[in-house]
Order: sequence, then C-alpha cells, then structure tokens
Amino acid sequence: MEITSLNNNNTKDLQNLTKPMPDNNNAGDSSSLNEQIQKSASKLDAKSIMNNYVLEFQMTIVTQTSVSFGTQGGIPNISNNLNGVFNQIFNQNSSNGMGLIDIGYNGKPINQLTQKEAQDLISEDGFFGVKNTSNRIADFVIAGAGDDVEKLKSGREGILKGYEMAKKSFGGELPDISKETLDKALEKVDKKLAELGASVLDQKA
Repeated sequence: MEITSLNNNNTKDLQNLTKPMPDNNNAGDSSSLNEQIQKSASKLDAKSIMNNYVLEFQMTIVTQTSVSFGTQGGIPNISNNLNGVFNQIFNQNSSNGMGLIDIGYNGKPINQLTQKEAQDLISEDGFFGVKNTSNRIADFVIAGAGDDVEKLKSGREGILKGYEMAKKSFGGELPDISKETLDKALEKVDKKLAELGASVLDQKA
C-alpha cells in the first residue's frame, strides 16, 4: 500500500471549506451552505484525515525502525566510528525528532561504549539483540494499528522503508543481525495480519 498525499478531491473540499462565507441573509442559501459544509467535512473525516493519519503513523515507524537498525549496524563497527555516522544515528536526542531515548534506550552513549559493552547490547538478551529489537519494532506497529488491517500493512511497509534507510546510511549493507531482526519483526506483524484474516502473501519482503 502506498500513501503519498491527501486525495485531490478531498483537498479541494478542504480548500472550499476555508473560503470566506458569503454575506447572504437568505435562510435557504444558508441551509444549503451548511449542508455542503457537512458533506465536505464528512468526506474529509472518512478519507483525507484518515489517510494523513495513516501516513503519519507509517513515517513514525520508518524513523523508529531506521534508528533501531542503524544502531544495530554501527555497534559491530564501534572501534572505527564509521566516519561520523555515529553522530547522525546514535544521538541520544536526535534533531530530527527521534533518537535512542525515543525507542527506550537510556544507557551509556553508544559511541562511548567499550567493545565488551557494545557486544552485550547486541547479544541474545541485549537491548539491540534480535529478540528485543524485533519485538520492540513489531509491538509498536501492532499497538499503534490495533485491528486496523490497513494501518498494519502501512506499518509493515514502514518497517521495510526504515530498514532500507538504515542500509543506505551504512553504504548499502547491514550485518546479519539486522536482517534476522527484520525477518522476526515482519513475522510478528504478518501473524497479526493473518489473525485478522488478511492475506500476507503480497506483503512478503
């Protein structure tokens, strides 16, 4: 599913609603105008506003997923600092609105970790290990979407986009731990989709 902008017709409805109301004392015209406003507002509620909400939900997933996978990708290379990538991804309070704190990490700054501390973070039970990271990503999507199939699909797409963004930040490749995490996160979201009776065949990565 691809959501790129508000529906054009509904956008026009919104623009019409924001035009100055005519100075007309005719009660019939006033009643007709009110009906038009209610009709346009109904369309916006049902389509444009919902589409915009789903898009915003997806973008939140994209950003959170990108931060998670980016951190996973950098930890094995912590000794060489990846030429400043740490400054972009591992900021505790990211300037783009989401950083490590936003995904629940309150530990030592990543670029200040020792090799042992870094390895612990991506271990089986570590904060950025496969199990915890995949659950964190998938649970965020599932909790945000509830039983809304379209939002679940949008969130799933957001996971994939976030993964691709992280890959680009690291020159097109991420470690195996990140691919395994991606698979586990998608598996959990797909299970929820299947429980709701939605086909996941066209959603496979």
